[in-house]
Amino acid sequence: MAGILILATAMRLVGLRWGLPNALHSYSYHPDEFFTIGAALFVYLNRSWDPKFYNYPSLYIYLCAMAIAITVGYGFASGADSVYLAARSVTVIMGVGAVAATYWAGREMFGKTVGLYAALILAIAPLHVQHSHFATVDVPSTLFIALCLGYSALIYKRGNWREYLFAGVMAGLAAGAKYNAVIIVFSLIAAHFLRNKIKWSSIVSGRLWASLGCVIAAFIISTPGSIFRTGEFLHGLTYEMKHASTGHGIVFAGTGNGFIYTLTSSLCSGLGPLLAFMFILAVIAAVYRRDKYTLIILAFAVPYYALISISQVRFARYTLPLYPAICFMCGWLICYWWERLLSERKPLYVIGRWIWAGFCALAIGFALFCSIMLNLLFISPDPRDAAAQWIFRHVPKQSSVGMMDLPWFYSPPLSKDFGFGAVTQREQAVEKTPYRIIVFSKYGKPGRWYSKDAPDWIVLSEYETRDALRLENNKSLTKSQHAEVDFILDNLKIVQKHYTRCWSCPGMWDSSYMDINTRNLPHDMRYVSPGLTIYERKK
Repeated sequence: MAGILILATAMRLVGLRWGLPNALHSYSYHPDEFFTIGAALFVYLNRSWDPKFYNYPSLYIYLCAMAIAITVGYGFASGADSVYLAARSVTVIMGVGAVAATYWAGREMFGKTVGLYAALILAIAPLHVQHSHFATVDVPSTLFIALCLGYSALIYKRGNWREYLFAGVMAGLAAGAKYNAVIIVFSLIAAHFLRNKIKWSSIVSGRLWASLGCVIAAFIISTPGSIFRTGEFLHGLTYEMKHASTGHGIVFAGTGNGFIYTLTSSLCSGLGPLLAFMFILAVIAAVYRRDKYTLIILAFAVPYYALISISQVRFARYTLPLYPAICFMCGWLICYWWERLLSERKPLYVIGRWIWAGFCALAIGFALFCSIMLNLLFISPDPRDAAAQWIFRHVPKQSSVGMMDLPWFYSPPLSKDFGFGAVTQREQAVEKTPYRIIVFSKYGKPGRWYSKDAPDWIVLSEYETRDALRLENNKSLTKSQHAEVDFILDNLKIVQKHYTRCWSCPGMWDSSYMDINTRNLPHDMRYVSPGLTIYERKK
């Protein structure tokens, strides 16, 4: 276990300084970090419990504010990058803590060996490793989910007051880290009724209701704005719910059935296809066997999987709260089939045992390989920095530079704040560059930018064009989605006709050194290295 924790820590520390503010940009390249960092800074600077931001719960924001206070108090803060690094360190600690909690909970449910396998899988899971580098709420929630599952198992095993209360607290803190993680309370309830059967005395049990009371109390303590700033809290919560129901532009348009997409895209990329397949096998085996501990796990995993699958916004990171449950199930299946095959000495069983061992080793090894490949991108030159440096060297000041849409995290930093923040901030930053920026989307119709004021240069990111190219012949789009796709494609045709490509950095998606198809990685696994292309107008 010590070796697993060392591995988990090393995997999460390598490249932790990726995308931090530097001489070219004053912000992080992760598009969501400024929300949590901004709220944490507000809490720290104003000595306030109210972060003025409730799209996310407050627990992680408070922890980041504490980390910033420690960094500043001990004289480690040398600039904006130190603030980001302090917040990211919280994620690293909680991510490694989730690995340790997964071992403990797996041991309580199935024994030491399963706990070790589960911890190892979480330690090297590509998505968990990658997002442990970011100051966001998804990885921190996995710590409390793993702990709540462990205490839920103890409710079934022993049923003491202590287990009920701790399980409730952990469920409340999970919701205090990520709102929809509150679904973990179903595991607590399932453990109670599996132990005590469904009867009136179990329904009115003081231990059950005290545990549920702890869920509410822990959430309120971790997010006091839910009581004292109810209006702002409901505004932030309903904004996220509306976002999930209306979608994210064309990013997830045409991705088909959400239940299939979550498996084939998010989990296959985030775990590796072999571990994702192993998880499905484990669910089938658990339902067939009706193992009580696996049923406690599935009481959370199934409704949470359904919740994120019916959403119109399908970021891979939304699956992260599932990862402790997935690791428990995979660890259980590894040991279950090994013991079944070990029970017989027939040649067929011996062959099957080694085939199963080889499959498990390949699944875990491939996940580790993917994590290492993704980690290499954290320490490689960033395409945005490279594009900005090329532009500064080759494009004369005051030249006109065209872009498909307002610059954002995927754009080269042509000024310190270029691409940072909300829409109004990004609009203001456009005016503060040494170049004249022409944004195509402001012209309403495709090509109008070229007929009125053709830019000398054009910079395009694959984040601006990739989804439109994917949806070119898709017939299932709405009218507004069709219009957006046609707008981008028509503008691309003009660029290809009147401009010459003079610089390109394909990012990770066209990298020939990787033996896996990274072009199909989910949207939020591509933040680290987006492809960029620079065009010059034909003479």
